[in-house]
This record gives sequence, structure tokens and C-alpha cells, in this order.
Amino acid sequence: MVNIDVNKVANSSNNDLCVLYVCSAARSGSTLTDMFMGGHSQTASLGELNFLNKVINLNHKCSCGVDLRICNQWREVFDAIKHSTNIDFLINPYTYNLWDAISSDTIDYKWQTRSKVLAVNFRKAWLSGRNLLPNLLCDFMPIPPSLSKALDNKMNLYREIARCWEKSIIVDSSKNDREAIELFKKWPDSIKIVLLTRDGRGVYFSRRSSGYTQSESIKGWLNYYQRALPALDKFIPSESLLKIRYEDLATKSEEVGRILCNFAHIPFEPEMLDFTRFTRHLVGGNNMRFSSNKRIELDTRWQTELCGDELDFFMRTGGDMNRQLGYQ
Repeated sequence: MVNIDVNKVANSSNNDLCVLYVCSAARSGSTLTDMFMGGHSQTASLGELNFLNKVINLNHKCSCGVDLRICNQWREVFDAIKHSTNIDFLINPYTYNLWDAISSDTIDYKWQTRSKVLAVNFRKAWLSGRNLLPNLLCDFMPIPPSLSKALDNKMNLYREIARCWEKSIIVDSSKNDREAIELFKKWPDSIKIVLLTRDGRGVYFSRRSSGYTQSESIKGWLNYYQRALPALDKFIPSESLLKIRYEDLATKSEEVGRILCNFAHIPFEPEMLDFTRFTRHLVGGNNMRFSSNKRIELDTRWQTELCGDELDFFMRTGGDMNRQLGYQ
């Protein structure tokens, strides 16, 4: 007869929790990666979780198609958070402090004020300076208290979602490399980081097609990888950091899927290849999450439409970084 430790079983959902935190510049395929992993039976696909407060406050939709405020899956999580912290997400969502997340598209102007943006930029600069220090000196320049609290809140939220939805893997595509590093430092046994890259010409073309200037279209992508590449390599050991390409995920989906599943210590499931098979509950991200015929598809428009002065501008400004990322 096998003796079962009841207390150990009861706590296993927390002890065994694995978080896949997706880091990438905007428009690099983070939503695709999140949804792909969300097709696994053990995985909760969350989208850009740092925008949860904004999505609730502006009454935006969950990727399941209903307002997130009334999504049954999320309501269960909100009830659990209220029970454990006495914070009601639906009355005042910003009371539950999450990591800084500034919007450039849909903005909650009641929260994202000029003073708020200035404070966020100060904290970004503080963390960037901190990450340049030798590891042993980082403790002498601690992260701001609001961000320290945000880390605890985020891990608590991960655990409540895993418990409520009966999942063992959480996928968070908030993309913030600074947060990913701090989460790993605090919970190294639970946090794994997926660094996603995309040919910068595709990112640049996508943003230009949306009306951004040349400078705006390359700045975010370039700055992100100039900062994130050395920081992640410095603080995250190789066994906890997986680097993949959007192009490979889109064209060699099963092969990359097996690599991702192996990284998360779960078996690959062929159902992951069919995005229409399961309902996901993402917060924010690319609008593909709402499409009725969503599928894994490589966007190659830039290869035929990016040319002349536009291509020359990108190569002068971002060519070196693109080659560093392995794109010729």
C-alpha cells in the first residue's frame, strides 16, 4: 500500500507551478507564442497580464469574446483574489498593483496621466542603472517598493489562476524584460523566460503600415534588444532562458513546439497546432486573438513591399542589430 502525504498533494499546485514569461519587442509574435502554448492541456495562456487592470477599467473583452469583467474564468480568479487580499478587481482594479505598463495605443487616461508616465520612466531608468551593476552590488540599489509589491502580486495572481483553472503552466506575454529578470531572481525555480525575436524588417514594416514614423517604427524594437539581450544573458542561466524566432515558430511549428514543451517539462500535444480547438482567456495582445479563423501563419509582406528608401533607412539604423539577432 502506498502512503500519500495529503499536505504535499494539497500544496503541489504552488510548488510545481512553472511560469513561461515571454520577452520580445512589440509586433514580434508574442501573442502567437502565447496562444500556441495555450493550446496545451496543462497551460493557461494569459496574454499581456500587466494590462489586466486597464482591461477591466475600460471594460475590454477577454479573448473568449465576452467582456473580461463577466468572463466566468476570470471572475473565479477575481473572487479568489478578493477572498485572500480583500481587493475587489471589479470596483477598483488599480488597487491590485501590477508591474508598470504604459500603453501607446488604447490608453486609460484616468490612470495613465503625465505624472504617472514620468514616474514609470524614472523607475525604468533606475532599473536599467541597477542592471549595469555587478551582481554583488545590485542589493545596494534595490528595486522601488511599488515594483517589489508588484512582483509579489504577480506571483500571487499566477498561483490563483493556476489553482482556479487547474493548470500547472502559466504563460505571461507581458514582454517586460526588467520584470522577467526580477521575477526570476525572486523565484528561480518557478520562472522560465522565452526570448522571442523577429526580423526587424518585419517589425518595422508592420509599424510603418500602422502609420508610425520611421523613427517610431524602429526605436522600440532596437532599444528593446539592445537592452534585453545583454541583461537576460547576464542574469538568467541558460537552462532557464530559451531563445526562439517568430519565423521558426510560424514555419516549423511542431518542431519549435516540442522545444518549448521540453523547456517547460511537459509533453508536446498535437492539438497545440490548431488554434480553433480550445478557448483561451488572454488579456491584451494582437487582435488575432479574436479571429474566428486564427491560425499559425507567417507574415512575409515586408519581403515584397519594403524597399527603396524605407529599406535603406532600416538597414542604416537597425542592420547591425538585425545581424546580431541572426538575420541576414
